[in-house]
Amino acid sequence: MDGLANAHLAAISESIRFLRSVDFWSPDLRSELFGLQDSLPAPTAPETAGERDVGSSQSLEAALSVAKAAVASVDALAARLGAGIDAELAARTSDVLARAADHAAAKVRASAADRVRGLYVIVDPEVTRGRPILDVAEASLKGGASVVQLRDKSRDKGEMLPDAIRLQAMCEDYGSLFVVNDDADLARTVSSHAVHVGQTDLPVASARAVLDARQLVGTSNGGVDEALRSQAEGADYVAVGAIFATTTMGKSGRRSLGVEAIAEVKDAVSMPVVAIGGISLGNITDVVSAGADSVCVVSAVTFADDPETAAARLVEAMQAASA
Repeated sequence: MDGLANAHLAAISESIRFLRSVDFWSPDLRSELFGLQDSLPAPTAPETAGERDVGSSQSLEAALSVAKAAVASVDALAARLGAGIDAELAARTSDVLARAADHAAAKVRASAADRVRGLYVIVDPEVTRGRPILDVAEASLKGGASVVQLRDKSRDKGEMLPDAIRLQAMCEDYGSLFVVNDDADLARTVSSHAVHVGQTDLPVASARAVLDARQLVGTSNGGVDEALRSQAEGADYVAVGAIFATTTMGKSGRRSLGVEAIAEVKDAVSMPVVAIGGISLGNITDVVSAGADSVCVVSAVTFADDPETAAARLVEAMQAASA
């Protein structure tokens, strides 16, 4: 075994040792990780593995990074002649580590999805009364919005990119989530926290293939059946609506589901539920009382004379309803 192959093997061995030390694997995956250590040949200089820093934290992020790096090391090792590992063992090792990475990524996203709470504001250049979307978005954040989504059907992606970059940075500054509507490639480029897709947009799996493993995928849903399908496809949160009649954002003519749909979806899925459609200061209490984890609005904030004050009043009403 040459020196480079040995270095790859040492890295894989140390990575598996680290992954075995964390405690959030399924029983089957844990068993497979322990079995790998016994199956792999030992590096010719095992002490070099101890010098590698794969991280001491047992965090999900660390496990995800280590597993992904280990998969790359296995692939590099398998490509070398005389690497001391046969093709079948390399394939099994790569598969187990890839599944460990997927498992850790899912848990990272579940933790991030818990932040889909509170007021969720969609900004779109067509519904800001001519005001810059960045100004409306920042006013929303100052008013307490927890999530801001960029939805823009009128511009090409290259035109949207500078605004998306600034919105991502802005949301980070306020400790809020930034979501890109529809465009997984734009979401990946600006490292948004999430992408949101409709029932006829890019499928969840296809969006996931473009995104970083840590990025969320949210979906629009018209009721329990679609929400369950979204969950089965791997969505991280579901939006349900229209709860009330609305003419905003192309939703005119949709059947109003009523607040009862919120409770029905909430009982059916195990992820955050976002209520959307016709929600205003006058009915937001009923929406929160029905169980919505997050409330998504457009015109209630973006059409307001003072978007910051409008957002703050909605947040206050939500907090009062939750209390």
